[in-house]
Amino acid sequence: MKTVLLLDDARSIRSVYAEVIRQAGFEAQTASSAEEGLQHIVDHGTPDLIVTDVNMPGMSGLEFCKRVRLVSRHTPIIVMSALSDKGLVAEARLVGVQAWMLKPVEPEYFLNKLKSCLGEAQALSS
Repeated sequence: MKTVLLLDDARSIRSVYAEVIRQAGFEAQTASSAEEGLQHIVDHGTPDLIVTDVNMPGMSGLEFCKRVRLVSRHTPIIVMSALSDKGLVAEARLVGVQAWMLKPVEPEYFLNKLKSCLGEAQALSS
């Protein structure tokens, strides 16, 4: 079973999207901060996919991505953020972020992005 690590400081976001991940047949792991996400990787290994917010207390999501790249160059990373600043998006691309989703994200779109980054078939549109 493929594992998705979801980082967001908002409990409601973690809860909703972790459930979408589980219903799609993936293992959902969550972290409420970048620091917690890094510790999770140290404790459990690198997941198959990471989804992170950018604006979190403490370390930013982009700094988290840079640190992940020090230990894993190929793990797909998706940013899910309320921010759409072109500079941030460009910086994210430089550190190897595969996709940037603007919140709020429809669950079906979210799932299609995850499957695309994991190299799986697209979910059917309803």
